[in-house]
Amino acid sequence: MGVRVRIEIKHGNVVMDTVALVNSGYETPEPEVHIPLALARRLGLIRESLRSTQYRVVGSEVTTYVLGEVEVRIVTEDRTSPWIKARAVMVPGEYEVLISDALIEAFEIEVLKPKSGIWKFKGETKTRESPEPEYWVE
Repeated sequence: MGVRVRIEIKHGNVVMDTVALVNSGYETPEPEVHIPLALARRLGLIRESLRSTQYRVVGSEVTTYVLGEVEVRIVTEDRTSPWIKARAVMVPGEYEVLISDALIEAFEIEVLKPKSGIWKFKGETKTRESPEPEYWVE
């Protein structure tokens, strides 16, 4: 299943609620969030010209489009994290929101059982279950 968290993503005056996959293998020097094209459009992040860069992934490279800066926070049934600024990127053909290792660390997420989707915030004794995945397909 993987660990997933319910988040809000804010760009300007637009705030969208979604589910993000906690991906510790998505290594970045700063907090980063992958936003699928359909969600990026709803947030107003798509412009005519986007800067692209190459990302190295398992066994190959992918073209990644830099969308700009957003704010992200985790929302649970009993807690809301502070907003954290993150670089937003998009890889064509990826339909799930992904949060990078740097953003995971900024949120102080501790993965307890990756296959079962169990996690907690640092310092908590309460364990949390992951919500179902959410895919953004046009």
